[in-house]
Amino acid sequence: MKVRRAIIKDLKRVQDLYGIVSDEMAGTIYDIMWRRDIYPSKKEIVKDIRHHELYVLEKDNKIIGAMVLNHEYDECYNKLSWQIFADDDEVLILHRLCIHPQYRGCGKFLIKQAIETAKFLNQQSIRLDVLCTNKPAIYLYEKCGFLLQGYQTMDYGEPVVAGLYERLI
Repeated sequence: MKVRRAIIKDLKRVQDLYGIVSDEMAGTIYDIMWRRDIYPSKKEIVKDIRHHELYVLEKDNKIIGAMVLNHEYDECYNKLSWQIFADDDEVLILHRLCIHPQYRGCGKFLIKQAIETAKFLNQQSIRLDVLCTNKPAIYLYEKCGFLLQGYQTMDYGEPVVAGLYERLI
């Protein structure tokens, strides 16, 4: 397996991956509220690629995972007391992490790469938000050293309660 930055040529395969994950979780107790071709949208994925923020996990030349790393966060992040005070450019925010359902268990590999990327970029921490109902993702993040910092109501298309996590680098 390898992680690399996505390129425009990957667009269709990344859209397909997000669509598969969205379809798999829709209507379940772990529904992450993503909908095929709506969120994440093609426009958003293209932006992520062009800004060099979208990373893909490949196995046997197949894209089996994706994540976005950048410095963008919801304003509710400012309401928490984080483990460490850091400027916005010293903290990576992890967004839209997903793994193809046939490759469950590979998420840890992708998160380890996010941690290595943060180290390489001299970041102080990685932060993220996750729906409180998304127990598999919460388990993965906690297993990878992320600590819950608090809960906030966020807009995921509708108001939902999300846990905000941080991992120091």
